[in-house]
Amino acid sequence: MTQTSQPGLAEYLHDDAVLLNRTMTPYVGKDTIYLKSAIVARRGAAIVGDGELGFEQSCYIEETGHFNAVEFIISYNQLFYYTLAASVRDQLIPELTGWTMDDYWQRQLPSVLISKMATRFRQPINARAYHGRLSITDIEFRRRTRPLLALQTTIEFTDDGIGSALGEFEIVLVDLPTNS
Repeated sequence: MTQTSQPGLAEYLHDDAVLLNRTMTPYVGKDTIYLKSAIVARRGAAIVGDGELGFEQSCYIEETGHFNAVEFIISYNQLFYYTLAASVRDQLIPELTGWTMDDYWQRQLPSVLISKMATRFRQPINARAYHGRLSITDIEFRRRTRPLLALQTTIEFTDDGIGSALGEFEIVLVDLPTNS
């Protein structure tokens, strides 16, 4: 962990290969690890995950020559899972300070759900090497039959050229630990 000297811009930066490997465990058997490295920073009220991604072969279709909607969602999920894991570990999100890493690992797949999403592809992206920036911009506790946390997020994927795709996702965390 590195602490920055610019107050309010980025309180903490993380690039942790051990955490990344553990976070990508669900993707190993399917050979779909697109996220190669990532850094998580707190910027004011937002949590920002920056990742380097890429793949040689799509996991589900013959070569299309570009990054497509399925890869967008896989890439988003991987960067989100890593950003959330780093946030739990380092207590970057006040609403999750009661969570332990064991709480996170038990809930990574069954309790982290996409509830809304919108995507926009502006220019084709080179799937072999691209960058993602994910921001968690708002968190709301919702007391329903089943309490949950709703996280508002934005994402942008770009490549070294003009490739660009944007998205807005609402993630809900269900089956909250009792100490949340």
